[in-house]
Amino acid sequence: MSASESLLATLPKTNGTSIQSMCRLGSGWLRQIPVTLLVSAIALAAFAFPSLTAGLQLDFASVESGQWWRLLSGHLTHFGGGHLFWDLLMFAVLSAACERQNPCFYPIGLTAMSVGISATILFLCQDVTTYRGLSGIDTGLFVWFLANQIRQSVADRDRTFTCFWTAAGILLLAKLGYEFTTGEILFVNAEGFTPLVESHLSGAALGAVAATATMFFPREPELK
Repeated sequence: MSASESLLATLPKTNGTSIQSMCRLGSGWLRQIPVTLLVSAIALAAFAFPSLTAGLQLDFASVESGQWWRLLSGHLTHFGGGHLFWDLLMFAVLSAACERQNPCFYPIGLTAMSVGISATILFLCQDVTTYRGLSGIDTGLFVWFLANQIRQSVADRDRTFTCFWTAAGILLLAKLGYEFTTGEILFVNAEGFTPLVESHLSGAALGAVAATATMFFPREPELK
C-alpha cells in the first residue's frame, strides 16, 4: 500500500449511494477510532461543565498532593471556545489517522505522550501553576503521522510523497525552531492564557519516540 493509499485509508469509503449504506460505513469507521471519540467527548464535556474543568485541569499543586490523574486529564481542558475549537479540530483529524494506522499501540503512545508533556511542564516551567490544552499532543500526533507517512513513502519508493511529507516535516521543525528561539507560538490566538513552547517541543519529541516505537511492535493490520 502506497503512502497516498495509506492516507486515504484513514478516511471512510463510500461504495454505495444509499443513505443507509453510507450510515453503515460511517458507523463502522467510527468504531475503529474509540480512543479518539472518547477523548473528544471528555474534552467537550469538560468545556460544557466548568466544575468538571476544575477537577480535570493540570493543577500542579493538586498533582503534588496526590491527584496524579491530572497529568492525563489536564490536556482535555481549555481556556475558551476558540482554544477548544482549534485544539480539538486538529486532535480529531490527527488522532483518527494515527489510531487507524496503529490501533493496538495507539492508546499506549497517547498515554505516554500526555504524561510526558505534563511532566516536562512540571519540571521546566516552575512558574506555571495550571495547564490546559491539547496543542502539545496535537504537535506530537502530527510528528507521529508524518513519520508514518514518510516511512511508508520510502518503503514504496514513492518519491513524490516522500518529498511532500518530508517538506511538511521541515516546515514543522522550522515552526518549532522559531517558537523556541523567540518564545512566540505561531497560529495560536492566545486570549486569556499564555501558550507554552515547552509543551510543543516535548510533544514533538514524544511523537517521534512513539513513531519509532511502532517499528518494534508486531505489524498491525491496516483498518479498512
